[in-house]
Amino acid sequence: MTSLPVIVGVGQVANKDDDRIVHPVELLEDAVRRAVDDAGADLLPHVGAVFSSPLSVFSEEHGGAMVAERLGLVPGPRVQASYSGAGPQKLLAEACRRIEAGELDAALIVGGIADASVRRARSRGITPPAPPTSIWSQGSGGADDDLTRVAGEWKRPYMAEAAAGAQLPSSIFALAESALGAAAGRAPAAHRAWLGELLAPFTEVAATRPDLAWFPSARTAADIAEVRQDNRFIAEPYTKLMCSFPTIDLAAAVFVTSSTLADRLGIGADRRVHPWGVTSASEAGPPSVWHDMHHSAALTAAVDRTLRSAGVTADELLGFDFYSCFPAAVQLAVAAFGLEPTDPRPLSMTGGLPYFGGPGASYSLHGLACMVERLRADRGAIGAVVGVGGVVNDFSVGLYSVAEPRLPTRFDDGADITAELERTPVPVTRLAEGTAIVDAMTVLHERDAGPVAAPVIARLPDGSRVGARPATPDLPATLSGTSLVGTEVQLVTRDGHTLYTLA
Repeated sequence: MTSLPVIVGVGQVANKDDDRIVHPVELLEDAVRRAVDDAGADLLPHVGAVFSSPLSVFSEEHGGAMVAERLGLVPGPRVQASYSGAGPQKLLAEACRRIEAGELDAALIVGGIADASVRRARSRGITPPAPPTSIWSQGSGGADDDLTRVAGEWKRPYMAEAAAGAQLPSSIFALAESALGAAAGRAPAAHRAWLGELLAPFTEVAATRPDLAWFPSARTAADIAEVRQDNRFIAEPYTKLMCSFPTIDLAAAVFVTSSTLADRLGIGADRRVHPWGVTSASEAGPPSVWHDMHHSAALTAAVDRTLRSAGVTADELLGFDFYSCFPAAVQLAVAAFGLEPTDPRPLSMTGGLPYFGGPGASYSLHGLACMVERLRADRGAIGAVVGVGGVVNDFSVGLYSVAEPRLPTRFDDGADITAELERTPVPVTRLAEGTAIVDAMTVLHERDAGPVAAPVIARLPDGSRVGARPATPDLPATLSGTSLVGTEVQLVTRDGHTLYTLA
């Protein structure tokens, strides 16, 4: 019988001690040791490869290699994913492929950040032990234009979103959110209230994990949606309590072994969780190039392939851990699985990135770890984990169960899905004049200044899209609380930008 890859140990750690300043690799090591304890077997001598999420976009430090050295692991591959929320499941899929091929007996997957430690160090006037995670981390000092880390270098890829002034993840997701709200037929205030209803159950899950969740308190929908001094707008309709919170110290570790090794180590069947399959897929770019800015064809195709390959229907699933950096990510996943937003099954096993915490590109490893714990408690049940990364363009979908897979497992990179989508993206125009119809919009806020920008993505008569900024400085305040989606604007060009005025 072919040896199957199985998850046999998971570990998570949070450093909430305001007096403790750590390097993220310290948290990784702690998480690994907890995962060893969870497995109940000495796994470290058997680890043939270590896979990791990036510790930071600002440094070349390799978390997997560092933790392997600290633990004294035998030499072997040290694989680091790109900076993407889809990365952890892609790493898991690669580990499973190598185990199925007989190249490895065991693999370790780790990820974590220590941005709360960055903030603590800076508040004390000392140099942090490691750089912050990303340009949008609250410990980093903010973004620099539309810089993106690509292959170790800073690049400025052209995007309609960035051209419109939407450079941070919150604003890019908020643009997609406006399209989601319009497609649902909700006015802005009603849609914001509805988002509170969507996210309130996430806070209830976070409240059950006080050992790990950064904000382990149940909140009402009104509390999440109400705009007030301690819950200001970030990018309409998103309030602060709807956005991923990255200033945390969190790490996770997952051990995957062959079932043969698990047998030799005496790890019981009730402790093993089988990956039933993982599918990855990418869009051709951000939502501005999607045919419908409220629907991800790549994520929908990845979900469909994962379910069909495993012989599973969405109705059979116990629950989900949907990536939840911003509400749009949750809704895209809900739609991809064909669910109603009111589905009574849990949409998060952790409590989500705004409440559990958003540890850089490694959050999905926590989602997976919490899913493993849940499935062990409900043997025979099947759960799904969805990762989202990039500029809402990189996705991974995985299915898991204590039960053995019904069909041969498939770990699919979705290259054909991505290639097909890259053949027919909506073209993007850099500069345009004349009339256009708004497909997406948001109003961006600063802490003290209030509304400061109002990016729009508009569709031109020829079907292409353009990113546009307000032509006058008063427009963001005028547009706050409203939606232009579906309405006509007038475009002009000035100083290399496309600007808009109300028609």
